[in-house]
Amino acid sequence: MKKTSKLLSFFTFAGILFYIFKQVKFWLKKTGGNEGWITETKASWSWRYWSNLFFLTFLTLYNRLEIRNKEAVTKKVRSHCVVVANHESILDGFILAAVILKSIYFMVKKEAFERPIAGYYLRKVACFPVDRSKNDASAIKTAFKLLDEGESLGIFAEGTRNKDGFVSEFKHGAIKIAIKKKVPIVPVYIGNSHNITPKNSIIPRPAKLIVCCMEPIDTAAELKAGKTEKDIIDMLYKRITDTGSEVMGYDVRDPKYVAALKSANKEI
Repeated sequence: MKKTSKLLSFFTFAGILFYIFKQVKFWLKKTGGNEGWITETKASWSWRYWSNLFFLTFLTLYNRLEIRNKEAVTKKVRSHCVVVANHESILDGFILAAVILKSIYFMVKKEAFERPIAGYYLRKVACFPVDRSKNDASAIKTAFKLLDEGESLGIFAEGTRNKDGFVSEFKHGAIKIAIKKKVPIVPVYIGNSHNITPKNSIIPRPAKLIVCCMEPIDTAAELKAGKTEKDIIDMLYKRITDTGSEVMGYDVRDPKYVAALKSANKEI
């Protein structure tokens, strides 16, 4: 009887270990985060709250986070909006969410969701994937649906990170969503985040971080005044880069983009 009991305990323990191994193997594997039941994961208020609180605390203590003109989002935008920022670091989405502390969804590149553990977590903290290799109708539909439901969106208009700390040309696709829906656009400059996660670095560095919120752009009023989509996007780029240049003490516009504009006899 004792022998049977020991065998039963052994196989039970072995079964638990095998289950744990399978779970760890699944969650840490490199693919699978964009398929199956994980894609149905819904955003959670509690996940967002604790994630934002963690990053706000970490960035404040470790990176001496300085927030300027936060009232532009928290007080001057009474309903939903689209927050548009530059993109220097893999942490920018967490930085923006922690600073704004507003119910905000982020459009994030599909590749970031590939690992199941990342795909699950990102969806829980209100991110949804976009396939940058094509005109992703599904992501655009999700963005329109969220705005129709009164939610706010966070967009990194460059489409990808500029790891040198400059601001590259803005891609028009995502910004057009805000313009078509005529919701306010809040420009935000994230300064020095590229030095928190420099190239070939795994551990975040204690570089000082500055986040500047700017006055909202009333897209409905601008369109009514005769401005085009391009005019609004150019205005947005100029506000972010002017503020960034003032904060950082150098021209933050991407030199390659500036050179291209000059060669085409254009200027922003």
